[in-house]
Amino acid sequence: MPMPRRLTLVGELERPDHEHLPAEDKCYFWGEYTPHKHTSGKLWDFSPTNQLISNLKKGMSRRGKPDWRYKQEAIKQVAQAFAVHWKWKELLEKYSVALIPIPSSKAKTDADYDPRMLLVLEELSRRLGAELDIRDCLSFSGAYAASHKSEEKRDPDRLYEDLTFDAVAGKVDAQPDVILIFDDMLTTGAHYAAVTRHLREHFPDARLVGVFVSRRLLPDPFADAADDFDVLDD
Repeated sequence: MPMPRRLTLVGELERPDHEHLPAEDKCYFWGEYTPHKHTSGKLWDFSPTNQLISNLKKGMSRRGKPDWRYKQEAIKQVAQAFAVHWKWKELLEKYSVALIPIPSSKAKTDADYDPRMLLVLEELSRRLGAELDIRDCLSFSGAYAASHKSEEKRDPDRLYEDLTFDAVAGKVDAQPDVILIFDDMLTTGAHYAAVTRHLREHFPDARLVGVFVSRRLLPDPFADAADDFDVLDD
């Protein structure tokens, strides 16, 4: 099955899987990622989304290695998807739009810091042939491991305290009408909640919209039970 041909709005069906998403925000996702422990050993080969996310999150230590090209291809693939899934001409004509990437968990001074979402937005700008208002104004300290590498529950309040907002890069004197907030993976929504809390302090009148490459798809806890019932029904 290929990647979906359009973005999907996080609705009533999906929101229970992402407990920290602010109720007032519209959020969109492209694919659905299945955690490795639920893939019966297939890992990144389980689905096109798993493959894409695996390549997109490929660590900076792989730079210069033969497999690095897969990360570069993933960045281009995501940028192309975002280029065609939004009506950019109409959007930019109607509103003042800022694009803000959610940073990865490591400090930006860390050699392993991965600016993948910023690179996606820069590639998006090139593909559109437009000078998008990209504001790389957020950073974490590196105190917390990436969500996909830890089973620890994320606390939006702790992430908010750990997050730094750069007023210069954020261009607080240029208040946008809409802020599109880009991230690779929607899990509990804790990072998004922490980010939007900061942004609302600096851009109180802007409409905030989340855009995710994928959302984490939790398995149906009743799937095995349903199979058992089928056997009993026979």
